[in-house]
Amino acid sequence: MTRARAALAVAVLSLAPRADADPAAARAAMLRGDFEAAERALARPRAAERATASLLRARIAMETGRYDDAARLAAAVPRGPLRAQAATLEGEALAAQGRYDDALVRWGAAGERAWRARGLAAVWLRRLGRDEDAREAANPLLDAYNDAVDARPGARVSLLRDAEFLTSLSLAARALGATRDANRALNEALRASPDDVEAQLAQADLMRSTEDYEPAGEAVTAALRVSPRSARALVLRARLRLLSGHELGRARDDLDAAARVNPRVPLAFALRAMIALRDGDAAEAERALASGEAVNPRDLDLLSVRAALRFQRGDLPGCRAALDALHAVAPAYADGYQFLAEVADFEHRYAEVAEILAEAAARPRLAADREGAARTRASLGMNLLRMGRESEALEALRGSFETSRHNVRVANVLNLYERVLADEYVTEDAGPLRVRMHRAEAPVLRRHVPALLRGAYADMVRRYGFTPQGPLSVELYASTEHFSVRTSGVPEVGVQGVCFGRVVTALSPRAGAFNWAQIVWHELAHVFALQRSRSRVPRWFTEGLSEWETARHDPRWAREDDPMLWRALREQRVPRVAGFNRAFTQARSGGDMMLAYYAASRLVTFMIERFGFDRVVSALPLWGEGLETPEVIRRALGVSAERLDELFLASLRARLARYEGTFDVDPSAYRDRDALEARARAAPDDADARAAAAMAALVAGDAAAAAVHAERSIRLIGAQPLARWVRAALAMRAGDAAAALAEVSAMREGGADGYAVRLVEATAARAARDARREEEALTAATRLDPTQVEPMRRLAALQARRGRADEEAALLRRVVGLDQHDRESLATLLARDVAASRWSEVLALAEHAMHLDPERASTHLAIAQAAQETGDVARAVSALEEAALLAPGLAAAVQRRVSELRQGRRGMPPLEAPEARE
Repeated sequence: MTRARAALAVAVLSLAPRADADPAAARAAMLRGDFEAAERALARPRAAERATASLLRARIAMETGRYDDAARLAAAVPRGPLRAQAATLEGEALAAQGRYDDALVRWGAAGERAWRARGLAAVWLRRLGRDEDAREAANPLLDAYNDAVDARPGARVSLLRDAEFLTSLSLAARALGATRDANRALNEALRASPDDVEAQLAQADLMRSTEDYEPAGEAVTAALRVSPRSARALVLRARLRLLSGHELGRARDDLDAAARVNPRVPLAFALRAMIALRDGDAAEAERALASGEAVNPRDLDLLSVRAALRFQRGDLPGCRAALDALHAVAPAYADGYQFLAEVADFEHRYAEVAEILAEAAARPRLAADREGAARTRASLGMNLLRMGRESEALEALRGSFETSRHNVRVANVLNLYERVLADEYVTEDAGPLRVRMHRAEAPVLRRHVPALLRGAYADMVRRYGFTPQGPLSVELYASTEHFSVRTSGVPEVGVQGVCFGRVVTALSPRAGAFNWAQIVWHELAHVFALQRSRSRVPRWFTEGLSEWETARHDPRWAREDDPMLWRALREQRVPRVAGFNRAFTQARSGGDMMLAYYAASRLVTFMIERFGFDRVVSALPLWGEGLETPEVIRRALGVSAERLDELFLASLRARLARYEGTFDVDPSAYRDRDALEARARAAPDDADARAAAAMAALVAGDAAAAAVHAERSIRLIGAQPLARWVRAALAMRAGDAAAALAEVSAMREGGADGYAVRLVEATAARAARDARREEEALTAATRLDPTQVEPMRRLAALQARRGRADEEAALLRRVVGLDQHDRESLATLLARDVAASRWSEVLALAEHAMHLDPERASTHLAIAQAAQETGDVARAVSALEEAALLAPGLAAAVQRRVSELRQGRRGMPPLEAPEARE
C-alpha cells in the first residue's frame, strides 16, 4: 500500500463510527438525572452490549415519560440474561398507560425469579381484586426469602443482601396486607444498599400509606440526595407536602421540577388538580385531569381525584359515579378515598364525606384489602371526630386499629382518648356549647370560658341572623401535643386553634403564652361562616371575617402588620379577590402566610366599612349555593370583583401613605441571588444593581461577597441606601457598632429614613452603650410607625434600667394594647400599677389578664386589691377565691381577708402568693 493510500485509509477509518458505548457511564448519568448524557453514552454499542444498551434506553424512556418508546425498546431486547428485566420494564411501561392486563401478561412471562415483576404483579392483582392470583404471584418471593433465612438446600442466601429482591419482597408483602413485613424487608434492603433509590421510594410510599409522614419525607429526601432529578421522587415529595397541608407552593415547585424530567407522570396531574381544588379553581382541576387522562385514562389516582372534584362541586351523585368508575377498574383499590377525604378536610365537609366513607367501608371487595379497609375506617373515624360524634368515631378508629395496627394517626388518637382525655380532662355544658378543659385548669377556666362563649355566641346569633347546628364543642388543651393529636392525629400542627364547623379545638393558657379568648372567639366566628355557607366559604373570607370579629370585640386583638402590607402594596403583591385563596395555598413561607391573613383581615374590614356588615355576610349563603366568588361579590355588594379590588387598593394607599418615601427592606425579595448577581454583572456601573447583589449575598450568608458588592455600589453613588444598609448589617455582625452607626448616619444624611432604619440605629446604639442615641432612635421609630410594638417594648426596658417606673408603665400600657399575647409585659405593668396604687388601671387590665394568663395567682391578688380599694367587695372576693385555687398556701389568709371585707374593713395591705404558679 502506498503512503498516500495508507493515509486515505486512516482518514476513512477515523470518520467511521466507533463502538465505544459505556453502560456504566450511562447508569451514572441516569442516576443524576442527566438523560441526554446517558443517551450519548449508549450511542454506539458494541455487539455484545446492544441488549444492555437497549434495556438502558428503555429505562431512560420510562423515566422521561416516553412510555410507548420504553415498551418498544424493552420488547426488542432479545432472549438471554436480560430478558426478564426487559419484560418487567415493558410491563411497567404498559401499566403507566393503563394497560394493566397486558402488563400482568408481561410480568408473568418474565419468569418466576424475576423478582420485581413478581412484586409488581402482586400489587396490581390485589388492586384489581384478584386476591388468589396476587398470593400466587407473591409466593415465590416469600418462599425464596424463607429458604434463604432458613439456609435450606439450594437456597440463594445472597438474596438477603440483594436490595432489588428485598424491595420486591416488600411489594409482595404490601399486596398481602403484611405492612410490618414490608417495612422489615425495606430496612434490610437499605442495610444491604443504603443508597438504593427504589428501596427509599418504596419505604417513603409505605410510610405515606400508614400516615407516618415524617419518616416518609426523610426517605424521599434520601432518594433525592442520590438521584436529585428523579421525577418519581419529586412527585412523591409533592404528595407528602400536600398531605401536610401547609406546603402547596413547594409542592407545585416539586411538580414543575419533575415535569422538566418527565412531563407525563399521571400522579403529578392528579396532584396539580388537587392544588387547583384548594385554590378554588375547578376549571384548572379539570384541565389537569384531562391532561393526565391523555396519558393514562385508567390511572387510579386520576380516577380518584375526579371523584374528589365532583365532591368539591357538590355533585354527590357524580362523586359516587366516579368512585364506581374507579372500582370498575380496580375493585379493591381503597386509596382513592384518601383524596376525597383531603378535599372534605380543607372544605370542612365532614358529614358528606363520612356518609361516603361509611359506604366504602361496607363494600365487600374493599373490605378484603385489610390495609385499605383500615385506612378507610381511619378516615371515617377522623371525620366523625371533627363532627363531634366521638363515640361513633372511636368505634370506627378501634375497628381500623384492630384490622391494622400500623396507622400512626389512629394509634395517636386512640391513645389520647383512652389514656389521656378520660383521666385528665373534663367536659362541661356552657349553654349551647360543650367545653372540654384539663382538670387542673378547670377550677379557674370554668369561671371565665363559659361566660365568654355564651356572650360571643348570643351576639353572633343576633348579628348573623343564624343559629348554628349543634351540638357545638370548644375544647381547650393544656398540651400542644394533646391539641395537635386531637386536631390532626399528629403531635405537632403548628397552630393555636382550629374550627371544624361544629368542633373548635384550641390551646389553653397552660399550653403557652396565648390569649385563649382571642383564639376561641376567632374560631367560634368560623362556626358561623362555615355553617352559613354550607362549608363553601373561601378561606380568605372566613379568615378575614374572624379577624374582623375579634378586633370588633377588643381592638387589642387586632393584627398589626402594616409594614408587611405596605411592601406588598408597593410591589403589587396584594392578592386580588377572585384568586385570593392562592395567597394561602401558594404561601412558601411564614411571612407569605402572615400576609395572606393580614390582607384578608384588611379586605373584609374594608368591605364591612364600605358596604355594611349585613351586606357582606349575605355573601355566605350565596357561596353555599355553589356560586363562584365574582358572582357572589356582584350579588352581595353590587360591584364587580375587579371594582372591589380597585376600591380596596385605593383605601390601602390612603391608609398606608405614612410609609411613602420611607426606607424599608424585604429580605425575601432578594432570595434569587443568581438573577441579581447576573444583573449586576450585566450592568457594572449600576449602583442599584450592585446594592441588590450585595443584599442577596447578605441574605445567602456570604458576607465577603456582600461587602464587595456594597463597596462597589457606594463608589458609584455614595448615598446608595441599600448598600449602606448592607454595610451596617455586616458591621453589626462583626461587632463594630460604631461602624454600623456611621452607615446609618450616612443613610439618613442621604435622605433614607424610616422605621426600619431607626430600629437598626437603636440596636447599634445599644451595642455602643449610647443610651441617648438609642432612646432618640426608638422614639423616632414609634413616631414613624405607632402600630409596631418592638420599639415601645425596648423603650420600656430602657426606662426600667433607668429606674423610671412611671415612664416604663406608660410604655408598657401601649405594648399590651398592641401585643395581645405578651404575658410578661402585662404582669410587669400590673405590678407597676399596684405599686403606684393605680387601682382603676389595674381593673381596666383585669379582663385582658384573665384572657392571657388566668393561672398567675399574683394577678388575681392585684385585681382583688384594686377591687378592695375601690369598694367592689364582690369582685375582690371572687379574685381572692381564684388566687386561693392557684396557691393553696393562701387559703387561710384568703379566708381571713374575705371575712374582713364582708365586715366592711378597708385599707388592708396586699396579700402575697408564696405558692403561686408563676
